[in-house]
Amino acid sequence: SSGITAEYGKQWYQRRVRGDTAGLADVNATNQFLTALVADTSGEEPAPISDDATKNVVAAVSNLAMGEMKSTNAEEAAAVCDKMVSNLKAVAKATTSEGLVKSPNVALIKAKPKTTTDDSGQAKIALSFNLGDPNDLSSLSDDSESSGSDDKKTEPSVAIDSGADSVSVVILKDDTFFPSVTSVRLPSSSNDTALKEALWDTMKEENATDVSNKVVVNSIILEVDMGDAPPGTPLDLFIKPAMNVGGPENSTSALEGYRKMKITYKCGMYDPRGNGSWDMDSCLTVYDEMRADAGVMCRCNHNTSFAVLMAAEEIDPGYLESQSIMSKVFLAASCVGLVATISLILPASAISKTRSAKVNMCFSFTLLLASVMFLVQDFLVKSDDTGVIKLQSLPCAIYTMLQHYLWLVVFMWTIVEGFLMYLSLVQVFGSHISKYMLKFNLAAWLVPLPFPLIGYFVFTQTYTVGEGKSAVSLVDHQYISETMCFIKPETIAFYTLFLTPLCLCIVVNLVFFALVARVIKNSKSSGTTTESEQMLRQLKAAVGVMVLLGTGWFFGIFMSLPVPDFQVFMQYLFIVLNSTQGTFVFLFYVVLNDQVKTHWLVKFGLAEAKKSTTSSSAAAATKNTTLSTSKGASKSTKENIYENQAAEDHTYSTAEYGNMDKTGKHEFPAKSEDNAKI
Repeated sequence: SSGITAEYGKQWYQRRVRGDTAGLADVNATNQFLTALVADTSGEEPAPISDDATKNVVAAVSNLAMGEMKSTNAEEAAAVCDKMVSNLKAVAKATTSEGLVKSPNVALIKAKPKTTTDDSGQAKIALSFNLGDPNDLSSLSDDSESSGSDDKKTEPSVAIDSGADSVSVVILKDDTFFPSVTSVRLPSSSNDTALKEALWDTMKEENATDVSNKVVVNSIILEVDMGDAPPGTPLDLFIKPAMNVGGPENSTSALEGYRKMKITYKCGMYDPRGNGSWDMDSCLTVYDEMRADAGVMCRCNHNTSFAVLMAAEEIDPGYLESQSIMSKVFLAASCVGLVATISLILPASAISKTRSAKVNMCFSFTLLLASVMFLVQDFLVKSDDTGVIKLQSLPCAIYTMLQHYLWLVVFMWTIVEGFLMYLSLVQVFGSHISKYMLKFNLAAWLVPLPFPLIGYFVFTQTYTVGEGKSAVSLVDHQYISETMCFIKPETIAFYTLFLTPLCLCIVVNLVFFALVARVIKNSKSSGTTTESEQMLRQLKAAVGVMVLLGTGWFFGIFMSLPVPDFQVFMQYLFIVLNSTQGTFVFLFYVVLNDQVKTHWLVKFGLAEAKKSTTSSSAAAATKNTTLSTSKGASKSTKENIYENQAAEDHTYSTAEYGNMDKTGKHEFPAKSEDNAKI
């Protein structure tokens, strides 16, 4: 190998530096020489390649990289270029050079054996480099070799951590040797505005009608070889992008039909098979959207070519803004309804002391708190990170955990509501629960507590690449969203810690709903009510119970189905049912509640209280209060559609007062032979 390099290699290098335009044929011819250079093996390892030979190879291939790899056969071009990269890896693995061998377009290094350990105590190889000029790899310096008394932290341009026993790295300035039908190279320009315009033109289809499937390689390319490391050996990379598109406000653009698109950074792995392509799903990408220029971390576990890519994705199909406004309006109305409900029931002592009212108030208060926190977020958190609470900060994490916790508590109170309805309307007999409010509160407030804690502390990870003063750390937020202080959608944390508990609550409440709905269906009607009127009233009652039990969340499960029109319909239905939950609470707990209406009409002197002659409790007295108008209108009694076949005088509220135990304390629910009505 040394003999070949000394003679032929020198002539080969001189031919390249004459300035002849290099092309695919030159790369193919060069591959033949490099294959011969690395083919002389003794045992399993290639024969050593001298320092001079390595420098000649790097310089010559750098000159080739300035050419155009054009070919009418894309598959052939990908195969020839892949062979070149493989030969460069073999040279890096066999070189005797100590340290970095570099040129304007190509550099390589053979890492020394492991000298450091990671957080788990496992030995690792750590490399870090600083690139002075992104357009010239000759300015590359090996920071991992630096030493001295200066402890000032320096952030590298490139850092590599590997758990393999040996690592060799080839660094290429651009994607010349990585042809792909989907990748586009931006024109060389020092004008940032022109570059960004060219970028947006690339990322959009013609006439800005849709998102393009093109990608732009936005960094140097690292070809890493971990030798005989077993599959799954960790490989962590840190790479600074060549071009910074800015934060979320600058990385978004409009499409036709009020749609929006966004440019994101992705760790790409080059696949030379076929026509060549970039795989953006093989590595975990970690970066701060607000400081994307600070660098991108790629967490991988295989040998290949890596780069930071810029790709576009649609973030708004054209109706997200209308859905957002709709949600806020309905949710604000819901909050007003909840405040009114609490304000009208709590002062009515005869009503608020009943057990059903206590549960209703706990549910209403929790729903109000969760809704207010969701609405107030718009004033505290801004998508451009200019709000009082910074995105993905510790205060944002606390806000996210509080919201997560409160919505789970709301779900728990819907189960309590459903359980209460079941006991009052379905089971009735033998359902006494001592200290039930204490037990209900403990269940509602303690069961959800671990979920947000697990979400933040388990799914928020800090990763570090490099060592010493050149170490770089980035936080992977798989729990907190990038644009708001809420759980990040479509993540493991979202599915396991929010959607799964929600589905369990929905299943339980659907069972309660089915049982209660059967009671509603079997309710008798008076002779003055037509069949159609009875069916309509039963339907209204069923819908009311469904909303109160939160079963409207059930439709949220279907919002991710890959059927566009059906998906949009389910999203709007989900918003209507769940954003108006507080409004329905007000409607059923106040507007349609004769006890509450009677109490306040009597309180303001608009009606006269007439109590029954029974000696029951205050709640029963309130139940039997009637209204007398100044005109002496006769009393009218409307039929209760929820009335069970077996009883005339047993209701959701009076079930609490029907019986007392020997100590004079109320049992829950009443142990009587009466059945129930809501």
